[in-house]
Amino acid sequence: MSIISEVEVYPLNIPFIRTFKISRGYIGAPGKPGEHVYLKIVTKDGEVGWGEARPNPSWMYETIESVYTTLKKYVTPILIGKSPSDINKILMEMDQKLTPVVSSGQPFAKSAVDIALHDLLGKILGVPIHTLIGGKLTDYVEMSALISGTVDTVGDYAKEMKDRGYRFFKLKIMGDPEIDFQLINALIEKVPDAKIWLDANQAYNSYTFSLLLRKINDIDNIVVIEQPVPTYDFLGLKRLREKSRFPIAADESLFSHHDLLKLVWMDAIDMLVLKIAKSGIKTSHKIYSLAEATGIACMGSGMTESGVGLLASTHVFSTMNIVAPVDTNGPQFLKDLLISGLEINGAMIKVPDKPGLGIKVKEDKVEEYKVTLNV
Repeated sequence: MSIISEVEVYPLNIPFIRTFKISRGYIGAPGKPGEHVYLKIVTKDGEVGWGEARPNPSWMYETIESVYTTLKKYVTPILIGKSPSDINKILMEMDQKLTPVVSSGQPFAKSAVDIALHDLLGKILGVPIHTLIGGKLTDYVEMSALISGTVDTVGDYAKEMKDRGYRFFKLKIMGDPEIDFQLINALIEKVPDAKIWLDANQAYNSYTFSLLLRKINDIDNIVVIEQPVPTYDFLGLKRLREKSRFPIAADESLFSHHDLLKLVWMDAIDMLVLKIAKSGIKTSHKIYSLAEATGIACMGSGMTESGVGLLASTHVFSTMNIVAPVDTNGPQFLKDLLISGLEINGAMIKVPDKPGLGIKVKEDKVEEYKVTLNV
């Protein structure tokens, strides 16, 4: 098998077509483009693998600058001269070079490498990523609609997405019990049969969230509540799980199987949210296997990635028993996904069967959205 001879890193700004805000800040908006990093790995034979990182410091600590310099300075020397099949060895060497702290270190940058290596190996072997990791369970992955907005806008947008074929709605709540209660009711008013996945993105503490729980206790539309308290507050998750009649899920508190082991030991969650962007392909499967063994239900989500990250998630989620439509919302918010070969029908995204990711990256678009960083 040919060895890796070239690594290119592309920092990108991809425009948003509508506003996406969480409790801790903007993910993007018209005039506020999303920050992405594309990774291109090339072998001596000219085969190419693509990865994507989607850093956002309003969600976690990695920035476009840190991902870029990590990949250029620390990861590229590890990759050059390796076989694309040396995924386990490369991931181990990355952890030796960029030491995990508590559970993970530079996870977004490492995820881009993980994706690119699987894309590259799949192309060399002539099989899709889902085949490399055990085979898909479904030909299509259903997506949830991501709803972010004000009391005046969330209902109409949810109705629009329902008319486009979506039946599951992930509603961003902001940390004010009264306003969040109004947001929920505004969505239900326009979509009475909506299945609602609440996501607080760490906006509350266990006391203030108890105030919201009192207000929403009789709302049967709510399926799960994600990450109500800060990432480090495992005890807060446990307290809320004991109070809530709704399942409590961890996202920002869970980057690795090591994190899940602690959460399970503490009896702190009912469900978890897998993100390829934060855990990569290999670690996501470690988390999934441990969750399966301990009876924790798994949901799937993303970081508003463009086409490379979106399809990596689609491949992985197609191999798992995910309990609800996944929140891979790049198609909702981004002006351009930078790929060809993607098939979406309403809320359903087709799992590609071509080698690797199964799509083609539009390199002219990569150049169009490329930016120069002051590093």
